[in-house]
Amino acid sequence: MTESRGHSALCRFTLPNGLRVLLEPQPGVPRAAVSVHYGVGFRSEPPGREGFAHLFEHLMFRGSASLPDGRFYDHVHRLGGQANGTTHQEYTDYYQVAPASALEQALFAEADRMRAPTFTPEALAEQLDGVAEEIHQAVAGRPYGGFPWPLLPGVLFRSFANAHDGYGDVARLRQTTPADCVEFFDAYYAPANAVLTVVGSVDPVHTRTLIERHFGDIPARPVAPVPSRDEPLPTADRWASCTEPGVPGTALALGYRLPDPEQDLPGYLAHTVLARLMSRHGAAALRLPAVSAGCGFFGPLDAKDPDALVVTAVLPTGTRPKDAVAAVAGQWAAWAADPGLPDAVARTASALVSEHHRAHADIQTRSRALGRLEILFGRAELLDELPVLLAGLDPRRVAEAARSLSSVPKAVLVMEPGEVRTRPRRTEAGPPARPAAAAVRAPGAVEAPRPVPGPGPQPAPAHAGLRDTVVPGGLRVVAVADRRAPLVELRLRLPLGAAGWSRPGQSAALLRTLATHSRAAVRAAALGGSFELSTDGEWADVTGYVPADGTERWLALLAEVLSGAREVPTWPAAAVRTPDQGLDDAIRSRWLDASAPDAAFLSPAGGSLVAVGDLDPEGFADLAARALSSWQGGFAHLSDVVRPTRSGASSQPGEPVVLRDEAQQDVHLVVGTAEPAGAGEEAARFLATAVLGGWFRARLAERFARRADAGFELYAGRDTVVGVPRAYVRGKVPLGLEEVALSGIHAELARLAEVPIGAAELDPARDFCAAQLLGAFDSPEAHADLLRRAVGAGGDPLELYGLPERLRTVSADEVAKAAVELFPVGAFRAAGDAAGAPAVVPSRS
Repeated sequence: MTESRGHSALCRFTLPNGLRVLLEPQPGVPRAAVSVHYGVGFRSEPPGREGFAHLFEHLMFRGSASLPDGRFYDHVHRLGGQANGTTHQEYTDYYQVAPASALEQALFAEADRMRAPTFTPEALAEQLDGVAEEIHQAVAGRPYGGFPWPLLPGVLFRSFANAHDGYGDVARLRQTTPADCVEFFDAYYAPANAVLTVVGSVDPVHTRTLIERHFGDIPARPVAPVPSRDEPLPTADRWASCTEPGVPGTALALGYRLPDPEQDLPGYLAHTVLARLMSRHGAAALRLPAVSAGCGFFGPLDAKDPDALVVTAVLPTGTRPKDAVAAVAGQWAAWAADPGLPDAVARTASALVSEHHRAHADIQTRSRALGRLEILFGRAELLDELPVLLAGLDPRRVAEAARSLSSVPKAVLVMEPGEVRTRPRRTEAGPPARPAAAAVRAPGAVEAPRPVPGPGPQPAPAHAGLRDTVVPGGLRVVAVADRRAPLVELRLRLPLGAAGWSRPGQSAALLRTLATHSRAAVRAAALGGSFELSTDGEWADVTGYVPADGTERWLALLAEVLSGAREVPTWPAAAVRTPDQGLDDAIRSRWLDASAPDAAFLSPAGGSLVAVGDLDPEGFADLAARALSSWQGGFAHLSDVVRPTRSGASSQPGEPVVLRDEAQQDVHLVVGTAEPAGAGEEAARFLATAVLGGWFRARLAERFARRADAGFELYAGRDTVVGVPRAYVRGKVPLGLEEVALSGIHAELARLAEVPIGAAELDPARDFCAAQLLGAFDSPEAHADLLRRAVGAGGDPLELYGLPERLRTVSADEVAKAAVELFPVGAFRAAGDAAGAPAVVPSRS
């Protein structure tokens, strides 16, 4: 075996059968992402086999020797995991994310289908139907179908490998046989044509042992030769046009050949910066409604040369495509000559670097990216080199690339409104051909099934340091070290207070005004981060991130934005409310007089600030206190609510509330009541809510399973209303069936007491919920979101790290008791009761 270690924690080795393996441990992360990349995509398809790589991707999930009949997902769905696959130009990837306890099962599943997939006529027919529907939706079942993918490659390229689309002809695909599948598998799915990547809860020594155990005895075999991708550069612009019924305007797509990233990576990255400049500023510069641009049909560095920089836009009425194409060329030329280009490049590169770090701090995204760069370029380490290369990009290279784009020959695809659908002529495929493989198994060969391994140990989520404190002014600050990216995720959550709760639409408008006038999003982007201010009617939320060295400036911006409410003389006009928001607004109006604590608008008292990332938890609270010292909150001129005298309790705590909108087919409804103080510990409440209506086999889901196709969506949950913890059941049902839904909810609440939750019902729910909760630690971003919800509701952040394990150990009796106390049938009145007739809330425009 060959073995080496790069500059990061990445470990690599190669098995004797040629399988390349990448391992990257992330201490404290309780799940693992497993991906397998095969060096076969639709550029590998010989003429007559168009669409076969995509069809084959679907088939690989339908069965293998040890996991027949779709059992591949056994260890995934029941543990709240994920599994999927995608087909690209040069590769097909399969990926899973599951708890660490299921790592061996995930590896076994991937090895089993690498060793012995099964291809039956029944599975083939089923997947052909699914692929046919996917193709229809992608190219015909939506406006601008097939634009720009998969139509544009046929305009830009001339060779069959590069120009044909990855979908193929459904009628020809239906001629596929299981024997064809075996031939394709043996030609392209050899271990030496694959990369296995594992990121997350990985002990390199133990994981290597597991990989050798399950993949080591897969026989080596030759790999079919890669078709030539050689493609001469266009010598003149290539135009193609088509028509589409029902679209509002003409769509334009431009395709430019990119530099080969293996030969000229700086030039490729220069085009990446220009694509971002066009996406951010092209619409205003070109006077178009919107412009989108990007490198690669599926993203940057997602294919070997040749690939394309793609620009798309929908043209205003009266704008000729030729004029728009000339305007784009003029904009490239303007950037090439702009003396301010170096500053624009620096800002754009900074944003790209931050986005790269943030995206690839997630274990699934990172696993797939490492495997992709390894299978395409043999350089998984490039993933961590790209931020340095982008940050050091010479603006002169960007100017040179812009100058070239202004005049280089390109592909132009125009899709215009028309009475019938027309498409450019497809690339001629020629007669069907077989893939070239040196060794082909007999189609009937079957391997004996192997025993599926059981679960392994499950580590608890961990952190690298945490501080929970209250700073002057009453703001609670929770800082957690998570150094997977050189960024800090920031989440501020403030209760709107009585003034805001009584004016939810106006609160939303006011917050939007503060964000707009302060240009917070633009200024945060200049720091290499983001800033978003929003409200759901209960909380004012600020969500963002920033490079670690810009944290203090981001916090100062936050203080400036919030203090800006002093300059707002009165409440603005109310913003439009969604149906779900309208329901919550109605609940707040009923609870506000009796249940809401006194709180000033946008006051730090009672609020929380969560920071997760590359930080010192001990020092962050002091930094936040200094940066936010100018924000006092509690703006008296906006806190002018005349409130009724408190009665001491909500007048109708369980009264059903129904939102009817005659213009829509759905009815939104909710029933809820304040959580009692003694309804068990958090783990028992969590599982009680899940068993009633919080997972796919919940009681509500099973009661209404036969009505799901009719549009029933009902679930149970817990949240906060006017500062009071609440348990609820809510959802939407077809118009006219609200009484059926409310009666069914009432019946299930009664069953919680009549048929208490037992171990047989609880155990699969606890496995699912405990495992799914672990997903909140897949990335610093998800980590921060989980802490915001918990800390905003007054929870102890330290309890979150032990909650998954506590979900596995809390007794069924505790959960059953919590269920009847959280969801008492008497408080959630039944539809039709004299005292509980649904309150109808008119829709709001």
